[in-house]
Amino acid sequence: MLSSEKEFLFLFGWDDFFESQISDLVYLSGERQRSTCSLFQARVICEERNLYRVQAVSSQIFWASVSGKMQFNAVSRVDYPAVGDWVMVELPSQSERGVIHHVLQRKTIIHRKQVGSSTDSQILSTNVDYAFITSSANSDLNYRRIERYLAVAQDAGVIPIILLTKADMCIDNISDIVAEVRRELPGIQVHALSKNDFEKADFLTSYLQKGTTSVFIGSSGVGKSTIVNFLIGDEQIKTQDVRESDGKGRHTTTARNLYVSRYGGLIIDTPGMRELQLSDHAEGVRTQFSDIEELIQSCRFSDCRHQTEPDCAIKNALLEDLLSEDRWKSYQKLEAEVRHGMRKQDKALAAEDRKIWKKKSIDARNKGFSKKAKM
Repeated sequence: MLSSEKEFLFLFGWDDFFESQISDLVYLSGERQRSTCSLFQARVICEERNLYRVQAVSSQIFWASVSGKMQFNAVSRVDYPAVGDWVMVELPSQSERGVIHHVLQRKTIIHRKQVGSSTDSQILSTNVDYAFITSSANSDLNYRRIERYLAVAQDAGVIPIILLTKADMCIDNISDIVAEVRRELPGIQVHALSKNDFEKADFLTSYLQKGTTSVFIGSSGVGKSTIVNFLIGDEQIKTQDVRESDGKGRHTTTARNLYVSRYGGLIIDTPGMRELQLSDHAEGVRTQFSDIEELIQSCRFSDCRHQTEPDCAIKNALLEDLLSEDRWKSYQKLEAEVRHGMRKQDKALAAEDRKIWKKKSIDARNKGFSKKAKM
């Protein structure tokens, strides 16, 4: 392997976790077994309308589509590539478009429930180490919204960092705001950013080291694109000013993209989200509200509903101001949302199974009729 290839793989986060999967890749299911010699690893850096822009070594960037077999075997959106994925791809001779044959097992998946009634998931990014949860430090700051993002990040096993953007709009009391966020959301790193002082934000260098991947997520118009433009050293992403009427920004990013930052680490920019619905994020909710989970375990009754039961640890914590009413309500809302989402997924899986078995029964019956006709 050329040293330039080694540098590229290290910079783009390739390690033993992905390397160990290469030897296990074979083509089965009636297709001629193909040597992996014709395939090579690349990372998905952009996704647009069923096409994926991938990068293999520093100078090889091209568009690719998934193979017919991969598309046939896909059950849901999760089975398709996403920005951040490592894929095994081939580039046929005399062709500018590659073919993706495999998505390597992911280290982490940050996802949300698909908007609408669908039970499917929308992948925001994969194989990331840090999730920068961006929120305006002005009047648009919302703890309950941030808790949703924290639950999503922690469910994926990703380290969350809260970025309070537009600190220049409340420069007189920004230190008080940071302290309040840390009290409200203990155990999470919190940093403030001012548009004109990005270069003084030394904490960014400690996170965005070579070999790491970070994703920026948050609501629409909180300044993610402005930060990413600074980090990639180019005005590639259009930005718009904050509305004076409500202090909110305007949505600009429309697709997920992966870039190399000025500090060496990779960053993924995502479109702003007007809503973030949870689905199967039970572990993330438990992690984000671990203090409440511990209190619940201390209740006298295992099936305590935290209403009129005696020796209820939740009621006592609320009375003694050890737990805020807002945080308790937020936990109840997110926990109920997750339970509802998981019930819907179970029903969807059951319905899918019924369709599969029905099709098998019809196929078997048709085969039986065909045999009788030949006799």
